[in-house]
Order: sequence, then C-alpha cells, then structure tokens
Amino acid sequence: MKKFKRMLIVTITMLLITLLCYGCSANFAPDKGGNPESGWDGVAPPNQDIAPGEPYPSYPSGPLPDKVERKFIQNGVLALRSSDIQKTFESLSSLAINSGGRVVSYEQLSEGDIKWITMRVTVPYGKLSEFMEHTAENVTKVENKTVKSEEVTEAYYDTETRIKSTEELIAHYRSMLTKAETIEDTLLVQTRIDELTVELESSKGYLQLLENLTQESRIDITIRMETDPTITKPEVTWKTLKWSDVGYLMKNGIQKVGIGIVLFFQYFLVFLVYASPIIVLLVIVLVILLLLRKKRRKRNAAKTSHTGLAPPAEYVHPDERSVGPPEGE
Repeated sequence: MKKFKRMLIVTITMLLITLLCYGCSANFAPDKGGNPESGWDGVAPPNQDIAPGEPYPSYPSGPLPDKVERKFIQNGVLALRSSDIQKTFESLSSLAINSGGRVVSYEQLSEGDIKWITMRVTVPYGKLSEFMEHTAENVTKVENKTVKSEEVTEAYYDTETRIKSTEELIAHYRSMLTKAETIEDTLLVQTRIDELTVELESSKGYLQLLENLTQESRIDITIRMETDPTITKPEVTWKTLKWSDVGYLMKNGIQKVGIGIVLFFQYFLVFLVYASPIIVLLVIVLVILLLLRKKRRKRNAAKTSHTGLAPPAEYVHPDERSVGPPEGE
C-alpha cells in the first residue's frame, strides 16, 4: 500500500514538472512568423508603387551637390462629416480642379439609410496646405486631418546618376560588341548589354515614379453623413439632461453591463483552458482515492467474513425478559 502511494506521488510530480517545462519552452520559443528584413539591392523593381508615408529605398552614393532642388512627397488624409455629402463632394472636386489638380477616384457606398463617399484627388505640389485648410460646403465637423511628408532628394538624384552611368556602360559594351571576334565573345557581351538594359529601364521607371509623386500631392477623403450612428455621439452633460440624453445613457449602461458579462464568461473560459492540466490531475487523484477507499472497504469486509465471528447478541434488560409459566402447570 505504501509503495503504491509513493508511485502515485512520483507520477503526479513528474507530470507537473513536464507541464512546467513545456510552458517555459513555449514562452521562450523564437517567433518564426516574422518577415525577414530585406535590403535594397540598388535596382528599383519595375512598376513599383509607393504608398503615402512608407519609407523609400536609399541608394549608396556620395554627397549631394550644394545647390540641388529638394524633392518631397507630400500627401494628405481627410475625414469629414457633412449634412449633405453630395454637395461636399462637388465642393471638394471644384476646389481640386481650380487648383490645377483632378479627381482620381470616387466611390459612393451605402448601408441601409447610411451613405458615405470615398474619393481621392490630386493637387500640384505646394498647394496641399491650401487645399487642406479650405472648408468645403456643408461640412459640420472635421474628424481627421493628416499631412504626410517624405523627402526623396537623395533617392531621386542617385537614380539619375545611376541612369547616366548605366547608359555610358551600355555604350561601352556596344563598342566592344563591334570588336568581338568570336561568337562566344559576342554572346557574352550581348548578355551583359541585355542585363544592363533591364537595369536601365527599371531605374527609369523608378525615377518617373518619383517625378510623378513629387509633382502632385494626393489627398484621400472620406465624407460621412452627419446622422451616421457609427460616428455621431450626442454631447451629454449632467447639468441639463433631456429625455433623449437619459435614453442614450441607459442604452450605454445596458451595453456596458452586457459587455461585462460577456467578458466575464470569455475570461472564465480562458481560465478553464489554462487550468485544464491541473483540473485533470485533481480529477485523476480524486478517482484514485475513491478507488482506494472502495478497495479498503472490500478488504475489511472480506476479513470480517473470514474470522467467522457471530455478530453480538442484542442486549435485553432483565426486567423485559419473558417469564415462563410456573412449574406444574
């Protein structure tokens, strides 16, 4: 019996140590889901598009000349609320066109009674601030106004220098091609010319992209209705409460209580998942203890039956004993 208990204690201890080791290894395991860092190899991919605010690749180069035209990419983001989204759209479109820009894209979306407009306009470089400060028609509130600026002077002039160097190198290889004497030399030189041509076209495409982005500024605009419940929140004060304010506060209170109940059940489920190994061990221990108790009872019952002892007679008080009939009767 003692050996069995010792084995049970050792088994439970080993299980606990195994679970602890597994948890530690899971916490300190390296994250393999990250993206590897990639460097710039000096050649811009063809048809590369650069989103506003994203970092631009840098080129290894020498110092820039003292007097150069600085190149910047400036873009903006606007989120507006309007009592008439169509009039606001027309006002912003007219402003962009009058500034020398254009409307790049326009989309009107709806969900039930709620409508909103997403659009993108461009204005010439230098007129972004004027556009962002202008108040369009029927605008009731500016939800977001962001301007992003990125200097790409070094990348721009490095790409220009790379293009000139590549063109000179191609001209040099073409002169060598006329002097090639064997077919093998001709193929080698022509292969190198083809590689340099691909690199040249890629650099020209990247330079043209930078030229376009630095000449125009893009503004991404979202126009939502004033009555949009996803963004409209009444300003409630405790000094003057209307019945609509009371209803709003009651609705918010019910929502918060419901969210609290849901969060309680969610975290309770998470706790059960984390505590499941300990719960399983406790259940196993309880089952073993119940089996041992049942086995002990059976053993005691068997010992009692083997001894052959009769159960003790029931005690009867002398006064309660029955008296037999007198002798002779």
